[in-house]
Amino acid sequence: MRRLFDSNGMSNVDKHKIIAKYITSPKGRHVLAKYLQSPIKRQLLYEGVLRKAFYVEELLPGASPFYDKDVNVPAFVVSEESDSVMAITHSRRIDVPMFEIAANPMIPFTTIQEKRFDIVERTLEQGKSSIMEEEDTRGFNLIAATAAQNTASGINANLASPQVTPDILADAFGEIEKWRLRVSRVFLNPKNYADIRKFDRDILDIESQAFLLKTGIQNSLWGAHLIQSSVVPIDRVYVVAEPEYFGRMPIRTDLTILSADDNRQRMVGFSMFEIIGIAVTNPLALIAIDIT
Repeated sequence: MRRLFDSNGMSNVDKHKIIAKYITSPKGRHVLAKYLQSPIKRQLLYEGVLRKAFYVEELLPGASPFYDKDVNVPAFVVSEESDSVMAITHSRRIDVPMFEIAANPMIPFTTIQEKRFDIVERTLEQGKSSIMEEEDTRGFNLIAATAAQNTASGINANLASPQVTPDILADAFGEIEKWRLRVSRVFLNPKNYADIRKFDRDILDIESQAFLLKTGIQNSLWGAHLIQSSVVPIDRVYVVAEPEYFGRMPIRTDLTILSADDNRQRMVGFSMFEIIGIAVTNPLALIAIDIT
């Protein structure tokens, strides 16, 4: 905060008064942030990837998340309590349960004054990241349950391979394409993505743009994006068809941030939440690969 604080003879009390003046409004915090240092970071924040697999639909006010099925296969949804997966077997219509994912970060006011970086902005970034990670965790748990049911029923049973190879991926693509579907996404853990880097360049279409790399998209293979995520279990690969043929993600309320300050405790706080539903409407559009 060179221009704000570098006056000769300015006491710490005066500096605190300046911070207190600017910190009370978003515009003031933006002014302070321009003069703050970036903190030392342990790792990248999590970027959500689950929505790349599902057909995302923002619901209009009063609209219900009902979807008609035209395929004679079960559907799977995350329960309203979001702690389990439900199968819908004998129904031509799916009512997708909605659930909430929330975070409530709180920052002591004294901490805001002590830090030499914009801790408010950093806290918001971490809150958004935690919600995206929780959303992906629940979504991939649903995908895992669908893959287990596929194996139990003998439809698109899990494949197995010692490592990720072009041959096993070609077999997985074939299992999806036999249902007249096109593979759109391949999800895998970063540990298993190391095998992909050993592929010949005549197989992969390398994605080098920074904005794609940040979203987990690293390469394209036969027209499908290869996406890595730490939420995907190690030694498990999910091959998924195009979103409109795989599943639905209705959104009642997208990520919303409300002020939740606690003046009695001198805490600056935020209420961050979203209300969504997740449903795999067509298990034929999914196949899993176990790396043994």
